[in-house]
Amino acid sequence: MSRRPYVTAKPYVWKDAAGVATPGIALMQGAKVRAHLTADEARTLADTLHDMADRIDAAESTPKETN
Repeated sequence: MSRRPYVTAKPYVWKDAAGVATPGIALMQGAKVRAHLTADEARTLADTLHDMADRIDAAESTPKETN
């Protein structure tokens, strides 16, 4: 059985090739940065994730028809 993929979040300043720094949040898988989000991008993603979680909860609490 394989483990589910998992990421953690941590504050992270991204520096591009020109040295321009962008403060934000890194989504990490182990020691690897898998995504970097600005604060606004992180809020948008958090809202989307929350809406998806609500839909999952609603689907799980809806009684299933049995025949």
